[in-house]
Amino acid sequence: MLLIVGQGNPGAQYARTKHNVGFWVLDRLSSDFRPNGNALIAEIRFQKGSGEWVSGLLVKPTTFYNATGEAVGPLARFYKIPPERILVVHDELDLPPGRMRFKAGGSNAGNYGLESITSHLGTRNFHRLRIGIGKPPTPEQGAGWVLSGFHPELVPVMEKVVQMAAEAIQVWATEGIEACQKKYNGLNLATPQKPTEPKQTT
Repeated sequence: MLLIVGQGNPGAQYARTKHNVGFWVLDRLSSDFRPNGNALIAEIRFQKGSGEWVSGLLVKPTTFYNATGEAVGPLARFYKIPPERILVVHDELDLPPGRMRFKAGGSNAGNYGLESITSHLGTRNFHRLRIGIGKPPTPEQGAGWVLSGFHPELVPVMEKVVQMAAEAIQVWATEGIEACQKKYNGLNLATPQKPTEPKQTT
């Protein structure tokens, strides 16, 4: 069993904010969420190349962003899911829009939602999928930045990132985090792809 957690805030007023990109990604994987304790959950299955099926739960906490662990901890304990089988999808100030990066454990870098998960699991050794949202103009504007939407010019970029992240989660579930790091950590979806030059004929 896998646990795939999207970080975000419940409520329509937060739905399109930068802080909710974790929810956006999970919504690409399922529309069949139901209430369960402090979260909305959906069951999902991934098929490996060998034909074997892997079961998982998609989790959208209803606790608000900074208390994500209140939803993750009980589910991890109930289903006996170890930290290395938990993936948290969250917005990341230290990455620009168009970038995403898989990470196993390490610092929570001041992300209160990750700190909450760490507190409730008793470890930082869960996996993360960091979705770039860029930095605010000044550190003092951080709270307003994450609770605002993306500039209209960035919306198409974020649509591509969210779709790619949903596909990447399937790779994480079936091939592991190292495969994801090699395949996705270097991508920049904000960079226009150069058109292929037509071959010259003689």
